[in-house]
Amino acid sequence: MTRSAGLPPHPEGQPDYVAEVAAVPFVLGRPEELPTTPDGVRGAVAARAAEAARGLGPAARSDLRALLAAARQTYALLEPAGLGPVGDDPAESEANRDNDLAFGIVRTRGPVTTLLVDAALAALVGLLEVAEERGSDLDATSWERILGGFDVLFDWFADPHSEPIPKAVPPVGQAAPAVPRDALRRWVRGHHVFMVFAQASALAMACLRDSADREDLPAAQAAAAAAVGLMRGCQGALIYAGDANREQYNEEIRPTLMPPVAPPKMSGLHWRDHEALIAEMARSTSAWQWLAGHRPELSAAFRAALDEAYASHMGVCEHFVGDAAPSLLAAQGSSRSAVGVIGQFRKIRLRSLPEPAATSQGDHS
Repeated sequence: MTRSAGLPPHPEGQPDYVAEVAAVPFVLGRPEELPTTPDGVRGAVAARAAEAARGLGPAARSDLRALLAAARQTYALLEPAGLGPVGDDPAESEANRDNDLAFGIVRTRGPVTTLLVDAALAALVGLLEVAEERGSDLDATSWERILGGFDVLFDWFADPHSEPIPKAVPPVGQAAPAVPRDALRRWVRGHHVFMVFAQASALAMACLRDSADREDLPAAQAAAAAAVGLMRGCQGALIYAGDANREQYNEEIRPTLMPPVAPPKMSGLHWRDHEALIAEMARSTSAWQWLAGHRPELSAAFRAALDEAYASHMGVCEHFVGDAAPSLLAAQGSSRSAVGVIGQFRKIRLRSLPEPAATSQGDHS
């Protein structure tokens, strides 16, 4: 399932295995071109997002098979928005280019928010295909968060001045016995989901900043609620991508992170969608502080969601390589453990957010 007119089926340098485990190319725009205001979101993509939300409405939620069919149909009915590959891009780092190659992502010209809605539908279909056919070992909370992230994205894009309303999430069945490439399939598709949520989260926080600057509380509340749901979706995506045992990791995933398979500059820290999210998070400190004076439960919920996302990422790394081993994608010669690096980032990001009043005088661990 892909609509890739004008895009190369296999960009030069893309590993062969990617097309075997996911529908590629996976089309994304440049996050630097995302709008930064609620009105900008509404003007750019509200109608398309509302169409997606309607297609995934209550009638499609009886079970996963119905939701998958609805997602496929909704995606197929939308007019493709891509205008061909971006090509040479001075704003793109070598690390981002190599990450994109490793996961079949093609940066595409066109309206970036429209491309993001389409990417969300493509990522949702990719997730549901595996879940409907193979089941999942994800716990119920993680499953609800990852699917809830898609609902938040479509609902908030459709009306960026209203807080998204939670929807029923069809449960996923128990995982079937493992077959070859199960783990790699989840790894690649889970990263597609994470990139979509990372872009959308960056957009939500940009809109939160704009709304706080204008003291538009309803729009700020809507953007903050969207950021909470999307960050929870990020956590679910991280857990889903790492849903493998050590044997599967060593046999299927680890080889893709090492030469000669991994591109030379591949590093998830420097994926431009992740960098955009971190930059917006740093810029939104004062907006979260302002919002905490009006809706402290929203700022506390985002802080908790961010903390849980980092904790889940640390848990996945520790599960695969232990708590002392450096990341395979770390700088050559680095002795810092992957878990330790993520833990340090966790502390830095949490310091930029207001602490809940109940813990401001207590344990800050």
